[in-house]
Amino acid sequence: MKSIGIIVLNWRGWRDTLACLDSLQNHTYTVPISLIVCDNGSGDESFAQILSWAQHNYTPSEIEIFSNPPFSNGETGENLTKCLPFVLIQTGANLGFAGGNNVGIRYALATGQYEYLWLLNNDTVVDAHALSALYDYAIAHPNFALLGSTVIDYYQRDTVQCAGGCRYLPLLTIFKPIFGGQLLSTVMLHDETIKLDYVYGAAMFLKVDAMQNVGLLNDEYFLFYEELDYAQRLKRQGYEIGWCKNSLVYHKGSASVGSVREGNRDKLRLANYYENLSTLKYTANFYRYWLPLVMVSRFVGKSLVLISRREFYLFAPLFRAYRDFIRHRLGW
Repeated sequence: MKSIGIIVLNWRGWRDTLACLDSLQNHTYTVPISLIVCDNGSGDESFAQILSWAQHNYTPSEIEIFSNPPFSNGETGENLTKCLPFVLIQTGANLGFAGGNNVGIRYALATGQYEYLWLLNNDTVVDAHALSALYDYAIAHPNFALLGSTVIDYYQRDTVQCAGGCRYLPLLTIFKPIFGGQLLSTVMLHDETIKLDYVYGAAMFLKVDAMQNVGLLNDEYFLFYEELDYAQRLKRQGYEIGWCKNSLVYHKGSASVGSVREGNRDKLRLANYYENLSTLKYTANFYRYWLPLVMVSRFVGKSLVLISRREFYLFAPLFRAYRDFIRHRLGW
C-alpha cells in the first residue's frame, strides 16, 4: 500500500509548525503516512527546533534529513525509494509558498511511494479524523484530483473560514470563500456537491497521479494565487476539484502575511506587494484579454479602498507591484 505525504512548509514560524505537527501526531490514520517538513531558509532556530521535536517523537531510523536536497533540481538521487515517517528538508532559501512546497513535492514524487499529498499551512491544526475523511472521500470519488477541507477559524471554533475553497471573479479580481463566516453547524448541513473555482491553499489534498500529469505548483507566484493557478491547470486537463465536508482543519491565518490587528506594517507591505503582483500575473496567464481592464479597475479600486481606510503606507507596494509587472512583461 502506498503512503500519504503530509507537506508542511515552515518559514520563521516553528512554534506554529510544532503545534501543527502535534495535531498530526494525534490523528487517526487508515494508511501509512510521512510528515515532510520543509524549512524555507528561515535563518532562525526553526530547523533545530523542528529537528528536536522529531527526535523526541521518532527513532533515528525513522527520520531523514536533507540539506540542499539533490532532488531540488529534478534529480532523484539514489536513496529516495524508501518512505520514512518523518522527513526534514532545508530548502536553503526563502522560495515562497509554491517554491518551498515544490521541494517537498519533488521529494515525494522522487520516492514513488505516495498516492496522495496533503499540503498544510504550518498555522493549521487538524481534527483527529481530518485526513482519514479526505482519504476515504478521495477513494470513493476517484474523479477528484484535488480536495479541500472544511477550514475553521482557529480562534472562533464555531465559525467557518471556507468550505473547501472559494469562488473567484476574474474581472473584479475578488474571491468569495464558500460559506465564509457562517456557523459550522449550519455549514455541515449543506451538500458537498458545490462549485469551487479553487481549493483554499491552507489545506490541499492532491492525487499524485494527477500531479505527475499537471506538474508542480507554479513558482512564478512567490505568494498568493498558487492555488488558483493549479486549479485552473487541473481543470484544463479534465480533472475535478471538490470539498470534503467531514475533514475539519483549524486555521489561524495571517502567520506569514500579517494583519491589521497585529500592526505589523512590514509584513502587510510585503503581502500587499505580492498580492497585487500575483493578481496581475494570474490574469495575464489565464485572462490575458481582460488584462488592460483589470489593471485599471484594480488600481482604481485598491486606491479608493486605501484612501477610505487611510492606509497610505500601502500605496508604495501597490505602485511597485505594477512597476515590476510592467517591466517584466515589456522586458525593461
